[in-house]
Amino acid sequence: MTGEIRRAGNRVLIKGIINPYHMRWVCAKLYDAVEKRGFQDIVLDFSVCDKITESVMLPVLPLIADYRKKGVGFECVFPQDRQLERLFLNTNWAYHMNPHKYPQTSYKGDHVPALRFGDGDTDSEEATGILGRIMNMILGQLEVERSVLKAVEWSLWEIMDNVSNHAASPVGGFVQATAFKRTNLVEFVVADIGCGIPQSIGIDDHEVAIQKAIDEGVTRDKENNAGNGLYGSYRVASLSGGIFEIHSLNGFFQHKHHPEEDLVIQKESIPYSGTSVRCGIGLSDSKLLDKALRFKGEPYDPPYDHIEHYFEDGSGHLIFSIKEKAQLDLGSRQGGRRIRGMIENLLRERRPIILDFDGISVISSSFADEVFGRLFVDMGPHAFMRQITMRNVDLTVGGLIDRAIMQRTKLGNGAP
Repeated sequence: MTGEIRRAGNRVLIKGIINPYHMRWVCAKLYDAVEKRGFQDIVLDFSVCDKITESVMLPVLPLIADYRKKGVGFECVFPQDRQLERLFLNTNWAYHMNPHKYPQTSYKGDHVPALRFGDGDTDSEEATGILGRIMNMILGQLEVERSVLKAVEWSLWEIMDNVSNHAASPVGGFVQATAFKRTNLVEFVVADIGCGIPQSIGIDDHEVAIQKAIDEGVTRDKENNAGNGLYGSYRVASLSGGIFEIHSLNGFFQHKHHPEEDLVIQKESIPYSGTSVRCGIGLSDSKLLDKALRFKGEPYDPPYDHIEHYFEDGSGHLIFSIKEKAQLDLGSRQGGRRIRGMIENLLRERRPIILDFDGISVISSSFADEVFGRLFVDMGPHAFMRQITMRNVDLTVGGLIDRAIMQRTKLGNGAP
């Protein structure tokens, strides 16, 4: 069913298959209901919505937050499709529409749910924590080299930093990230309702302003490449075979996959009150960092390196805290797959890894099998014992790990 957005009284109906094109229409109908009609209680009705993604929802959330700040109430009617209903809860979309009714999720699967930052109630440490959470999600869900992860980390931080330092958004920004295993790609959306790119760089023509924003050299600090965030992020996305989109006021920019000539820059009739950036980055090219992050012809090595947090000072060993990284998800096979994915990516560093069980007194048999049993079979006993060390292991936990390894060795990794 083709997507449709319409308003009936204080109700905004979001119907059918909703694609990124519809985002501005949702914002327009909210503006019509609140600003023009004066409604103070808005119903967002998704009951007959068949499909919707974060590229639509994330840009809408700052607008809702701003209206809520001004006293407007929001009610969410969930899709009839149960899987889509769960998506609204697992992504925090429902929470941000009505935080008094819906809880904030701690979902740990293939996405980091919509999180708010830079709104006065959060600080730079919290934004850094969000960044780290997204990097850990990538490590746990996708296959990634350290240098590629650095390129992703730099891109995301630069876009989030633009919100904090330039957007002047009254409600801060929102960010959400999703891992796509089939294509080994991560996508994140960052949105705010600040001044917009044209005003930020002082260009009245919105199309020209967005074009300038992704050009090299439109920077406030040439020595440190500050201000080249959108340019560098665009190159990381485009050269990885990903996607890069910007909505800012009436300006719209889009690049989808290769070739680089596949670009859209245009003026939209419906304004978006702020800036939304959608960035999809493929992780399969190990040379992506060197190809994409070049300023004035020279390679740029970002100061951000998430893997560095895992090194123990002076030892050269990678330290993996099971308690910190598992975040109490020690009782499920799904949690085990996430932890095993993180360990497998760290093994790419070809350094010894110490798995620290400090504070862990119990794990499930399925978790032990998914992490340690499968790792042991994949790596083989000699490589496993040479590269992985366990410390602070409780006797009960150690017994479960030993049993999981013995059983998985008999079954092989082909067994469920």
